[in-house]
Amino acid sequence: MSNASVGDWNPNRNKNRAITIHSFKGGTGKSNLSANMALILAERGWNVVLLDFDFRAPSLNALFQMNSIKYWINDWLAQRCELNEVLVDLSDRYQTMGKFLVGFTNPSGKAINEMTMHSLDEEWQARVLQLVLDGKDLLFEQYGINFQIFDTSPGFAMSSINAILAADDPILVIKMDHLDIVGTYHLIKGVYDQTLGKKPELVVNKVPCSMLQNPEDYKRLKSELSLKLGIEIIGIIPCFCEVMENMGRHLFVKKHPDHEFSQSISRLAEHFEKGN
Repeated sequence: MSNASVGDWNPNRNKNRAITIHSFKGGTGKSNLSANMALILAERGWNVVLLDFDFRAPSLNALFQMNSIKYWINDWLAQRCELNEVLVDLSDRYQTMGKFLVGFTNPSGKAINEMTMHSLDEEWQARVLQLVLDGKDLLFEQYGINFQIFDTSPGFAMSSINAILAADDPILVIKMDHLDIVGTYHLIKGVYDQTLGKKPELVVNKVPCSMLQNPEDYKRLKSELSLKLGIEIIGIIPCFCEVMENMGRHLFVKKHPDHEFSQSISRLAEHFEKGN
């Protein structure tokens, strides 16, 4: 594993999309979804950067079993290092056709508290937004990245708002939970529509299999939620015991590429491959 450098990259400029994976509350599986989708895109030959913007509960370092990291995303945002020094190249580990780079957030209590304090500082957040926008352009224009995927904090965190503002494709992830659906509705209307002027798309994750007995059930669920929330549903992913039992120990799609969960994530990746 090594940090990113410009010279050894093989740019593919057919696609340049920044995607945020967001949710109203925690526990929707967005980090697992983000990481597995990023891997699938890299396996298909796209150059992918996955960034952990969940500063309240960073988990990607545990999912990727990274124990020694020189620079965190926290360091980049505090201007203690450059963006390329944060990105860890995992292409060889996962044997991907495209570049697979990940930027990790510091999971220590001290770092989480520091980022919580910064969330209240409007001047700091404005500077970070400009840094994120500049970083987005740098990755697309100089590093040949095709997809940037931001795994964000749930709810109304300013770090998530910054990532959403930088996104071409904002994605919300929900579970079939009444409180989650109601909260997501208010998040869409109050933040995405009124404040940000962004139209997110929706992924419904961990749906009980009893609700998805046949193709008509998928269509009915998609129609009902789309009508209720006023946005397009781009993916419905059943709840699988095998995925739950994995407990984030590894990227599920790598070890079980033929599993229905992996196929669901693959179809989600195809949605972004076909997008403008």
